[in-house]
Amino acid sequence: MTAVEALWDGETVHDWFVLLVAVLDGPDGEGHPATVYHRSDGVPAGDAAAKAGRALASHLGVPFHFASPDIPDDGAPRWRAVQGLAEGP
Repeated sequence: MTAVEALWDGETVHDWFVLLVAVLDGPDGEGHPATVYHRSDGVPAGDAAAKAGRALASHLGVPFHFASPDIPDDGAPRWRAVQGLAEGP
């Protein structure tokens, strides 16, 4: 595994929610350990997902990536894209 990533997604039934994704070593590999929906205790889904994602990444010893923790954005840059930009041509 190379990273834990949080991604916004949404639909008409559940509104916006956050997927926690395990970015795997293969070129297109990823797992889906959790989905965080709006919480009844008022904690925004982005905050709850960021907290859980950071804890999981820390436990696994890998980086955590959440490109848009405060504003739902299903077009925010993904981990692999950010890493590709950092590596350069």
